[in-house]
Amino acid sequence: MALSGTSADAYRRMTRGVVLSTLYMAWHEGLTDPANNRTLSRTVLETTLTMRAAMPPREDLTRAVDWLEGAGYVEVEWGMDDRTTYDCVKLTQKGIDLYENRRAAQVEPGIALPPRR
Repeated sequence: MALSGTSADAYRRMTRGVVLSTLYMAWHEGLTDPANNRTLSRTVLETTLTMRAAMPPREDLTRAVDWLEGAGYVEVEWGMDDRTTYDCVKLTQKGIDLYENRRAAQVEPGIALPPRR
């Protein structure tokens, strides 16, 4: 069953939020590449999402990463196959600022961040 309309939009926003929050938490917990701060390889990102029981289908994950890059929240090192595979994702300062902003939903309606404690 495919999602449409409002449900599909909410799913895309949640997927983007889960990816951004996962990148932030990995950076905050020191799990990012020590040689390239705030950067996660595709394998580590996907493993972390799977461990959080938040791994979307790979195509949806790639679309979320692409959207986040377009918005300036991440930088992406894309593979050779025209933006269908990425090697690593780097959280930008803009992404950090959005995650830390308690009013993120008003600042960026294209992302639904998971609730934080």
